[in-house]
Amino acid sequence: MNDIPLELASNAVKAFLASQYDKKTETEQKQLAKAVESNDLLLISTLNEKLTIAKDKYQLDNWMDNAANKMANQISFGTHISKGVHSGSKGDNISFEPQSSLPDGIVGHQSINNHKLDASGNAAALPLFSFFDFDVDTDKKIMDYIIYDSDSFKSCLSNNKKLSAQYFQIFRTLLTGEISVPCSSEYNKQVLWPTNHKTDAYICTIPLYPSSLTNSVYEKIQHIQYSNDVKIAKKNRFSSSAEKTPYVTLLDIATVTIGGSNPQGVSRHMSKQGGRNYLLPSLPSIIKQERAFKLSKFANSIFSTSMEYNAREAIQSIFKSIKDTRNIVDVRDARKSAIDGVLYQIFAAAEDIRTTMPAGWSKDYELDRVEKLWLDPKRADLEGEEEFKAEREQDDAWHSQIVHIFARWLNTLMQAEFKEIASNFGDAEHLDWEHEIEDMKKRYERAGKGVFL
Repeated sequence: MNDIPLELASNAVKAFLASQYDKKTETEQKQLAKAVESNDLLLISTLNEKLTIAKDKYQLDNWMDNAANKMANQISFGTHISKGVHSGSKGDNISFEPQSSLPDGIVGHQSINNHKLDASGNAAALPLFSFFDFDVDTDKKIMDYIIYDSDSFKSCLSNNKKLSAQYFQIFRTLLTGEISVPCSSEYNKQVLWPTNHKTDAYICTIPLYPSSLTNSVYEKIQHIQYSNDVKIAKKNRFSSSAEKTPYVTLLDIATVTIGGSNPQGVSRHMSKQGGRNYLLPSLPSIIKQERAFKLSKFANSIFSTSMEYNAREAIQSIFKSIKDTRNIVDVRDARKSAIDGVLYQIFAAAEDIRTTMPAGWSKDYELDRVEKLWLDPKRADLEGEEEFKAEREQDDAWHSQIVHIFARWLNTLMQAEFKEIASNFGDAEHLDWEHEIEDMKKRYERAGKGVFL
């Protein structure tokens, strides 16, 4: 890494102190502006006195003296932190720079290139972390230059060159994690690792929390889920006019919270993460079975006898809820749950067809046109299928027709099961079925799983 000119280093330090002053005195500065407008001389005098004290605090020599001689004794930096194991631990943090890589298929601290240092300690000393974390240029922070042993920063931390060099060495020792006498805590865990089975020799290892790694994972997942590009891509997915762009969806992610209601008491990274740390699923492989539902080439609809058999358990649950004539919440909820079960079976079968069948398969099937538009989306990308693509883009029309076909199919099943009251399943029930499929469609879309896209 190349050093920067002394003037740029000095400007970075001054910019940090100015930003801290503005941040800490924002309220007073606004109050002063209003007091000047109203000519409140007493308030102007009081606020100017407060601002003068604050300005003196953030003068270069005053702030650096406090940072080097007080804050530096109350905070500890590292890539692996002790408080991540237990927030009450007072053990040492360490900065680990790996010299070797991990085997293929293994992920760990060595897998990331930019190890962001974490900090734990007294909250009053956290401004020192903010100083180290202050941006100098697009990809370098003050801490990077201090660790690099920058001559420019060695000379700009005080108006006294000797003091500046002393402050610099204190900061560098702090950031590089140079520990003369390692310290553990009764709250730390211990692992006894055998080194010689014959003599029962072992070493005692103290696991520390890999804060740099977990922070890197956290930021990566946050970007994948909530970045502006992802938000726009998700929004455009349901638009007929906007350009569609791919995005990643992460499923089955859990979080573990560290630090309880006070994650700042654990570390700086934990504070910024709100204590949340993502856990990725570690599950056995899923063996995909052969499709239970098979679409006949001669069927004119997916809503067929085969689908009736595929969703038979959920359909029987609907029959059971209709036979229960009590007008109570439990019965109504059971009926809704059963209908959702039928819809789940239909959507699962449809998704399997849409993703596993080759583009254009529907040309050889007797399906209604609207169901071909639904179940063969990749056909729209084939050459010579411009008309199919244009029809598919008119999604409001064919979406509504499929909803109507579903409602008619379900009504027919009800009439066949309850012949003595078949005339009761009329327009009102037909609309109920349509509302159910519309509700589930919206739920799938909110979850990022469009069923008609």
